[in-house]
Amino acid sequence: MDVSRVNVKRAPCALCTTKNKRCPKKCDFAPYFPAERQSEYENAHKLFGTSNIIKMMRFASKDKQKDLLGSSILMEGDAWKKDPARGGFGMIQKLKWQIELRKIYLNELKEKIKVEKEQTELRL
Repeated sequence: MDVSRVNVKRAPCALCTTKNKRCPKKCDFAPYFPAERQSEYENAHKLFGTSNIIKMMRFASKDKQKDLLGSSILMEGDAWKKDPARGGFGMIQKLKWQIELRKIYLNELKEKIKVEKEQTELRL
């Protein structure tokens, strides 16, 4: 069997699936919105709309920018799905709050270590 003639079909990208159109082999959006991330794309579609997503992606000039923008669009869509009132801002607030709690806990542990060291030195 000639390996070069084997035709591997890939699933249409999430954007083309949502638009219900045929996904070309060299689809501009397939690398950023693969079929495996369909549910994430649907969240972003509800938030931004496909036409706005296309406009944003075309505005980005470099592949690196498009990659970051595509990830950002998907994450923002998920954030609004999880927290419809605050979206990404709410997630950031929650993470900052968790960091502050960890800092407080770390300071408490440092203080306990300091006290233990002092007591150990006194015993010697």
